[in-house]
Amino acid sequence: MKGKRLLAAALALTLAGSMLTAPASAATFTDLNGHWAQADVEYLSSQGLASGYSDGTFKPDAAMSTVEALLFCSRVTGLDASTKAAIKEDWLDTLEDILPADMVSWASADLSVCLETGIITADELKAICDRDGLLKAIEREDVMQYLARAMQLSAMAEGLSTYPLSFSDADQVSSEMRPYVYILSTYGVVKGDEQGRFLPKSSLNRASMTSVLRRALSFMKERGIVVELPGRTSYSWVGGTIAAATVGNGGTISLTLTEPLGSTRTVTLPASVKIYENNMLSGGSALKNGSYARVNMNRSGTAAEVRVSGALETVSGSVSGLKDGVLTLLTGGQTRSYQLDRFIQVQAGKAVGGSELLDESAAYSAAVCYVDELGHVAAVRLSGGTREEVGLLSEVKISSSGAATIQVVSMSGVKTRYTVPSGAGITVDGKAGKLSTGHVGDYVTLRVSNDDSDTVAALEVDTATPYVQGSIKSVSYAQSPSKITITDLSNGKTVTYTIDSKADVTYDGGKIALSALEKGWYVTLRLTGTEVSAIMAYPGSSTEEGIITSITYGTPTVLEVTRDDGTVLSFDIDLTDPPEIYRDDVRSSIDKLKNGDEVVVTVRYHEVSAIEATPKSANATGVIKRVTMDTAGTTIDVEMTGGDTESYLVSEGVSVTQNGKAVSIDSLKPGFKISMVLEGDEILSIEVDKNTTSANQLSGTVLYVNTASKEILLQKTDTSGTTSVLTVDASAAELRSAAGGSLVLRDLESGDTVLVFGSYDGLTFKATLLIRTCYRKPWGRAACAARPFCVPCGKKIGAPARRRPLRP
Repeated sequence: MKGKRLLAAALALTLAGSMLTAPASAATFTDLNGHWAQADVEYLSSQGLASGYSDGTFKPDAAMSTVEALLFCSRVTGLDASTKAAIKEDWLDTLEDILPADMVSWASADLSVCLETGIITADELKAICDRDGLLKAIEREDVMQYLARAMQLSAMAEGLSTYPLSFSDADQVSSEMRPYVYILSTYGVVKGDEQGRFLPKSSLNRASMTSVLRRALSFMKERGIVVELPGRTSYSWVGGTIAAATVGNGGTISLTLTEPLGSTRTVTLPASVKIYENNMLSGGSALKNGSYARVNMNRSGTAAEVRVSGALETVSGSVSGLKDGVLTLLTGGQTRSYQLDRFIQVQAGKAVGGSELLDESAAYSAAVCYVDELGHVAAVRLSGGTREEVGLLSEVKISSSGAATIQVVSMSGVKTRYTVPSGAGITVDGKAGKLSTGHVGDYVTLRVSNDDSDTVAALEVDTATPYVQGSIKSVSYAQSPSKITITDLSNGKTVTYTIDSKADVTYDGGKIALSALEKGWYVTLRLTGTEVSAIMAYPGSSTEEGIITSITYGTPTVLEVTRDDGTVLSFDIDLTDPPEIYRDDVRSSIDKLKNGDEVVVTVRYHEVSAIEATPKSANATGVIKRVTMDTAGTTIDVEMTGGDTESYLVSEGVSVTQNGKAVSIDSLKPGFKISMVLEGDEILSIEVDKNTTSANQLSGTVLYVNTASKEILLQKTDTSGTTSVLTVDASAAELRSAAGGSLVLRDLESGDTVLVFGSYDGLTFKATLLIRTCYRKPWGRAACAARPFCVPCGKKIGAPARRRPLRP
């Protein structure tokens, strides 16, 4: 056994010497004069792709070992030195776990390329090592598989249904190797001997390998084959099935693509664009309707190349694994595996995006893959499973059943509401625990259901690590230790922290230098002791898009917006200092917003600074036939236009308006003609066409005063304790205080309690007399440093918010 190990070590050293990269000039080998492969060997030697032994020989008739063959195949890829160095660094740990220690130093660079480009997989390499096969002679048919992969032809070979071989010993070629032998023989890369034999089980000598390698390189150059490494690229791209390709002036092509997940877009291809079909350079004729095409863009956003890869096949199955970017499906009783790279569209639950949505911890249950003829997955729909969300708990509400509603502030400052069922798995500091209101401010990691975007399957609370969120005032990094000064958003105070020299610094998820941090950015700081160990920075302002699904008036008023992926975002709005609001490009106010409006919400340091709303047209009309009120809420039976009758639950968050003005839900009566915005079976908003009512007195709390339209948004509470919001028209009202003094509309503030007399005009209450019964005492010398208090009751009610200046 000892002798065998010594022999193996000696052979490894010999191979190491033979595989050193040769200088880029032709070498003269002492044993090649007159040899049939002399020209090929010397050519590859001049290209730095082959070298001989330290004694000046090449040993052309020596059998190639498996590791030598792999190293030769890696050089077909044509990667530059810097790329190979980066690849080696990424794969070195893997190779150190697989290879014999004495082989790592001289074989790891080229074997890393083999792993990166798919010439061999880590599992295949490990299997060869486990049977001590790397230093043994390799069979000819095995070389063909590795070479076809190196030349980017393996997918084409594997996609063939028949592969007839003309060699006299074709029946001796293993069934799994026949596609590779066929494709390389068809393209003239491999040939038979004088008797027309392929000799699949025989070894391949060094001379023959050199000739095959030269023919492979010539073929790749002739066909324009360039190895593309998805993980080493950063250019933008678009992909889809070709719906139309129209040639325009100057040779440009208008290419219309239908993405596998639904969208359609048109890309203009310049006349200079390179078009590849099946990885080979082609022309405009390759742009056939029904074929999948990926368009790669240059830095200026112009199409630089198009890669066409045949029609897409749909493969569905249950997910049995997702590891290291490889998705494994069980479909039709068989297992199929697909490599998922960055050139892929992904839908996980309702979220649609790119490879960034893939989560190997998600435990997806099923997948639908759209696979091109080269075996590449162009798109995948993933069902089931969960996604990870992180942030700081800002609110915890626990019901009597044990379920909870939480609000989480992300690292970028966006607030999102989630439901935590009573059966959700909860850990606190690594141990099973319970969620409590005392966890507000703690860091949480959530596993959120992909199919129900606001439901938490599992939650981990970290109470040991403190976090701080705020805006950057300054960063000092010229002297050690570096320091950062922020305005803490929880209390408005300015605080300076020392930064650990090894602190991680990111901006919008990507690593940056400490010196790149800018004043005004929003940051989340992770503290270890008293030092900052991580800085997560984002723009000071951010925007979120979605549809308003709930407006809950109060202090504060809560606006809930649902994204396309089903995620519900929550925004607190201070009605004493409301944001700028535009509805349908016209300056508007908070009381004019309705559920169903499409909105773009601008947030600056936790606060909503602007809302741009686009009204959604009503998609259902009818007449209310019955109104039922119970503990679940208000249910209306509506005779729809067309004759059918449907029942809808009108929850507290539903917008009910008449002539664009808010009215209370409990004002809905049978006989009212209504227009509704529906999302599935759910009502988002109701517009009432007409109504009469006899009520002539209201009392409630002022939420918002619109001095321009002389209207008040009033929150009233009925005898059952149910609150509702309606608009009061104060344009003709006399305004007085409880003490008897007269008022003007601008004297009213959010939080004032009023008694209003008048009558309904439709569902808008037209006030004739308004009496302020409770209000804030203004600031002044008499108030000194005390908080404002109510007049006349004297109750302490807190300071009014400072107004922000108008924004352009």
